[in-house]
Amino acid sequence: MEGQRWLPLEANPEVTNQFLKQLGLHPNWQFVDVYGMDPELLSMVPRPVCAVLLLFPITEKYEVFRTEEEEKIKSQGQDVTSSVYFMKQTISNACGTIGLIHAIANNKDKMHFESGSTLKKFLEESVSMSPEERARYLENYDAIRVTHETSAHEGQTESSSPSSSQPHSSHCRTKASSLCHHASLPWVKRNHVGPAKATSPSLRLRRWRPFLRLPSMGLHSVAPSIDEKVDLHFIALVHVDGHLYELDGRKPFPINHGETSDETLLELDFLC
Repeated sequence: MEGQRWLPLEANPEVTNQFLKQLGLHPNWQFVDVYGMDPELLSMVPRPVCAVLLLFPITEKYEVFRTEEEEKIKSQGQDVTSSVYFMKQTISNACGTIGLIHAIANNKDKMHFESGSTLKKFLEESVSMSPEERARYLENYDAIRVTHETSAHEGQTESSSPSSSQPHSSHCRTKASSLCHHASLPWVKRNHVGPAKATSPSLRLRRWRPFLRLPSMGLHSVAPSIDEKVDLHFIALVHVDGHLYELDGRKPFPINHGETSDETLLELDFLC
């Protein structure tokens, strides 16, 4: 992916929530960590959930799967509601911001925006555009670019060594305190916590304190270089018209993964 390059954004709820606040989104919805896909860990996440931001490594195996999946869909077709807001990614390292745009745009009716919200303005102005036009529009939207750059300097992930042998890609940096291979941020209603389930004391503590931070594992805050080689990527998973959609700006279209609801959105069986 040539052209513009942004600093990579960290999968950190504090950074994400502050980023959205700076763009004019009222904080009545918040991102929180998902510490794993096991039922006991998922039970700690407040409900309802209206979106999930997923960070995962791009591997050769995944790229093969992605190609095969796209060819299958092009051959067999799929149902995609016209209500889905989708945009392409043409800016290197912008996948985090594009994932957030996907999450918010497809839940806009549930959100509250502050007066003069940059994000609301962008969504209203791009609503009738094609995915490609939205991508080009973002390239020239300085208000979002500047806010992204500010947020990318926040967080706790140390920049990789210049001698890193990882292949270059247009993706984003991982959260230092992640307990799983991918960092997943569900979007949940602030202060809304569902019925408690029987858990161990440590899990119960985390359940009732959804913003609890994990140890930083000795890493310190160092903003990455804009040319940093990374192989991680953000996508958004959203519930639209009763179906679960995967929204990835690297792909040519949204992917319909079947029926879901705000209560079952975290039951992401297709990820296993």
